[in-house]
Amino acid sequence: MTAPEFRQFGELAPEDFNRHPVWILCHTADYEMPWYKDVDEETFRPWTEELPAIVLRETLLVRAEFELSDGSRFPGFLTPLVEGHDTLPDGRRVGESRHPLGRLQPHIFVGDRRFGFWGGIVGISIQEQREFYAILGKKSEQVFPLQFHARTEFANGALSGVVEGFYRRTRDRAVHVERAEPESPDPKTLANVLQMECTITSGYPQPESVPAYRKAVYTEFCPRCGIYSQQKAPFRFKKSTMGPLKGFMNLNWVVDAFFVAREVAGEITRAGFTGVSFGPAVAGRDGEELGDRVQMLIPTTVACAEISKLPPVTCCSNNEEAVAIRAMLEKRRKERPPVLPTPRSLALREDLQKLREKMAAIPFCGTVKHHAPTSLAIIPGSTHNAPDVFQTAEWFGSGACAFRLTLVSHRFADLVRERGWKGVEFREVRQDGFSERDRG
Repeated sequence: MTAPEFRQFGELAPEDFNRHPVWILCHTADYEMPWYKDVDEETFRPWTEELPAIVLRETLLVRAEFELSDGSRFPGFLTPLVEGHDTLPDGRRVGESRHPLGRLQPHIFVGDRRFGFWGGIVGISIQEQREFYAILGKKSEQVFPLQFHARTEFANGALSGVVEGFYRRTRDRAVHVERAEPESPDPKTLANVLQMECTITSGYPQPESVPAYRKAVYTEFCPRCGIYSQQKAPFRFKKSTMGPLKGFMNLNWVVDAFFVAREVAGEITRAGFTGVSFGPAVAGRDGEELGDRVQMLIPTTVACAEISKLPPVTCCSNNEEAVAIRAMLEKRRKERPPVLPTPRSLALREDLQKLREKMAAIPFCGTVKHHAPTSLAIIPGSTHNAPDVFQTAEWFGSGACAFRLTLVSHRFADLVRERGWKGVEFREVRQDGFSERDRG
């Protein structure tokens, strides 16, 4: 059986919905298909049956139209809302689905960017809200309330709604609507670099276990905090039936390693950018070099990130994060009625105790990282002599996850935008003030 066309969620663009108005999540729909082992929780394919698509337990993305408050229109997509679609046998609803917008999940395309409005518990960062206004060139009152709808010939269920702003759900399930106002920073306060982040994440490094792949790829890796010394081997990809890479991508869990199409790498090399070279990415256990993608190798790190107000995470016993989590769990325990233990919960406790005992034998490295900022400021003057592509010397992350932020010159970003390469976006960086984290 021939495999269908695949797209990762972050790759989907207006032209994909123009060709196919409905896309279906492979991870829930294609369990018995021969290509199932090659897809993940982010992989979609076109709906190939008759329209309208009938939602059962599958996740669909349906082409939609958005109309802003000032009457301007933009393309996008939504997930049809069907009563009972996310209901458990006992009548309870799954996850965040009690709010209609959390179930419809509308996303709008503006230029080469895609924006959502439902942020769950984390919310939509202030910086992302402001980027939305900046790309539109509009104020909040020109945008909200906005309306969206999909055509009934595409799918069944509820296909329309109204968005009042950016939505965040608290732990007690209250929903708050936020509207950060547009910001026009003084150009003198902006740095000479931009922060680069991938918007396309596909697949998992091999071996798929986090400690195993890190041990295979990095030297002096700390399994407690995730900080490592340097890369010693190429990343291994799972062999996949997905189409060849055309732009940029990350692997799941690997925030600071970027992979690009070979053609993209060739253009970057010919343009003479400093601070970046390219190395192979390989397939599975046999180590066969992949023909369509290479890894961006970024050896230079610069101590430049302003971190004074970011929550620290020290790799030590009872660190700042552990204390905060215990306090949160204790608060929840007091707020909720006691629950009688079940055989399953007792077995889980036993497994957790064994894991704690195993972890207790692993030493701490003592390194400090910080929670990643939603808006980054750098130390004035720290990047004047930096190459076109480099990473912060400072580490960020939570738990056993650790990564560096990647910064690039405006010239590098201009080439990416000019060529229309997908899978990466750039955020402004300040050279004054403080790095900030909206929540968490």
